[in-house]
Amino acid sequence: MRTSLMRLLFSNFTGCILLLLIVMLTGCGDTTSAPATTVTAAFESGSIGKAVKTSATEWELTVADDNNNSTLPALWRSWWYVRMDNAATGTPTTITLKNSGWFSYYLPIYSYDQKTWHRFDEAEVTQNQERELVVRKQFAQATVWLARFYPYTFSDLETYLRSIAGNRFLEIQIPGYSQNGRPLYLLKLTDPDSPVAAKKRIFIHARTHPAETSPSFLLEGLIGSLLSGSSDAAALLATTEFFIFPMHNVDGVIAGNYRSTPKSENLEVMWYLDAANPLNLRADVPQEVAIVQQYAKKLMTDNGPPVLIALNLHASNSEPDIRTFFFPHFGSTAQGYTASQASLWDKQLRFIDLLAARYGAELLEPAPENGGAGFANNPFPETWWWVNFQDQVMAMTIEMTYGRAGFAPRWITPDDTRQLGRALLSAIGDYCSGAVAAQAVRKSAAGRLLYPDWYPPYAADELKF
Repeated sequence: MRTSLMRLLFSNFTGCILLLLIVMLTGCGDTTSAPATTVTAAFESGSIGKAVKTSATEWELTVADDNNNSTLPALWRSWWYVRMDNAATGTPTTITLKNSGWFSYYLPIYSYDQKTWHRFDEAEVTQNQERELVVRKQFAQATVWLARFYPYTFSDLETYLRSIAGNRFLEIQIPGYSQNGRPLYLLKLTDPDSPVAAKKRIFIHARTHPAETSPSFLLEGLIGSLLSGSSDAAALLATTEFFIFPMHNVDGVIAGNYRSTPKSENLEVMWYLDAANPLNLRADVPQEVAIVQQYAKKLMTDNGPPVLIALNLHASNSEPDIRTFFFPHFGSTAQGYTASQASLWDKQLRFIDLLAARYGAELLEPAPENGGAGFANNPFPETWWWVNFQDQVMAMTIEMTYGRAGFAPRWITPDDTRQLGRALLSAIGDYCSGAVAAQAVRKSAAGRLLYPDWYPPYAADELKF
């Protein structure tokens, strides 16, 4: 009897132990939770202010001021670029963008590898009553990068330069360094075996405003076309010298700023002329401005061919359907402008028409009926060119846009902008040859003119008219 009792007790004890283990394991399984979702901008060109989780799958992301400097204009709050780790994949995530300085609708982008980028669908992006952008999407992977527009970092630039280095038509120079000690690259593209005296010079600089990434994609298209080995490229390289600063504000790009350097300087409006000699700039201009200007000055004073075209590449926040546009200056003599002012105006309109013929008139905004003279009283790059060289140099700003940009119903892509670069190169060749477009875009688009009311809204310091 004692043996039977012991067997019963042992059997019950063993059963209890097994049951307890099952309960413990099941309990552990029930209480195990997925890793917490996190949002970070701690990487090159990343930017965000606060990232607040308001529910299991809802976030509020606050767009940051450049350098967290709250004294900067609200309109500068535009760029954001984050990585979300451990994002939900079984249910949609909702992200509300707060504190943006711009209220126009747009489609952000996302990537699962930080290389291949996708636009959100219009059905996934709405605006609430405060006109804040609201993104709602079920992600396919737990790590996802999200951004205002397609990023193009300093590392991307250096990767691209390595891919084209060694081409005999390309010379990569470093004329100077940024305030944080990073190289400002200058690309010289020409056929070194062709006589210099017969050549024309083209000067281009880009990325003065760091988050305006479109110019970088444009330059990839332009440079790639020049180095393609085509007969057209060979003819241009034999008769032309291209000088390109591909990234003016390197430090701002790395910092994830929208418009300024890490010292909150807007380099676009800091070409302060020396009162005694306007060929020079004041000694207190940021060194990035001084480097670009001194190189341009050298090209105009080294007894070589003068610069014929100087292009300043930018991109603009705008309504979704605004297309690429220019800032031409002055107007006709009938409008009261001098002969040299009217000459520059005519050259700029001819160039715009030539680009329209190559790229498509439907993809460009028409030029204004009057470009105005206000730019000449402000410290823009074009002001320096005009004060010193008048209509000898066709200096002008081109502004790309981030939305549908003439491609409706779809939204513009980096490849579209690379194609703009290829078309721009062809237009440069046409201009240098003296060609005239068959159609004037300005006249053909009469009645649809929106310029310049929408660029940039209420930002008088940037209006070049």
